[in-house]
Amino acid sequence: MKKFLRYAGLFCAPLLLFFVVLEIIVGQIPNSYSYKYNYVKTNGESIQAVAIGHSQLYDDFKPEFFCLPAFNLSNSNQTFRDSYYILKELLPYMPNLKIVVLPIGYFDVGNSNSDEGLTDRSRYYHKYMHIDYGGQLPFKYMFESLNPRLAVNKVFQYYVQHVDMVGCDSLGTRNNHYLKDRIEPLGYGKFDRYTVSGKSGFILREKQYLISIVTMLNDSNVHVFLVSPPYYWGAYEMNLSQMLFVKAEIENICSVYNVKYLDMESDPAFLYDDFYDETHLNEIGGEKFTKRLSSYIRF
Repeated sequence: MKKFLRYAGLFCAPLLLFFVVLEIIVGQIPNSYSYKYNYVKTNGESIQAVAIGHSQLYDDFKPEFFCLPAFNLSNSNQTFRDSYYILKELLPYMPNLKIVVLPIGYFDVGNSNSDEGLTDRSRYYHKYMHIDYGGQLPFKYMFESLNPRLAVNKVFQYYVQHVDMVGCDSLGTRNNHYLKDRIEPLGYGKFDRYTVSGKSGFILREKQYLISIVTMLNDSNVHVFLVSPPYYWGAYEMNLSQMLFVKAEIENICSVYNVKYLDMESDPAFLYDDFYDETHLNEIGGEKFTKRLSSYIRF
């Protein structure tokens, strides 16, 4: 038995060392999560408005064109759950915060079979933004090295390929979705995964966390604005039932919680050259979006 344990230890020790070293190395790589967390901790007193949500706001909201000193706390695939815990962590550093903008729309609809669990990106919020998800974070999401393929690829991209791993500008907006880099053409057949079957009933994904965000901000005297960012509607035909469902959900939330809403999903002001792809604006569209949003919520 002792001999077995000795050989097992000899086998496991290098493996454990690999994971520990990988965790340390990957943790030194700059990224958008740590950048945004540190920015708010350092500059929070000057922030009066925040946009927070998924990749549409990450691309579409450009703080330099907003009516108040603002910052973009959005990220790719960021859920209402993620946003709730981020705000809970960072609100104390933003004592002068007046406005929070949240995205909501067609793509936030699921059905009874939708998976609303934590995602792979939870490990980044946990590690770099100190989010513990109320103690509900599974062990597999506590360390980046537990997904060695992604961790090694991240190390390779940064140290060998010299890729910009932060991926956002100084005010938090994604900085690599430019018109010049767009893959042509925008068109049909790319949106099936965003349309869900309503046979078992529609749901608004993570609605409870959206309501928790609104309640928390209302208690802090922060104005909440929901916005449906534009899509390139020439790309596909929407499911009318799904659209009507989410609009009814938004109307109910706005009525109950005194929230303002701006619908730009099918705004004809956004043209072909405003888009990076079918769901995200480029730098031209982002400026237009932010100025229109700013004009709407100015007070």
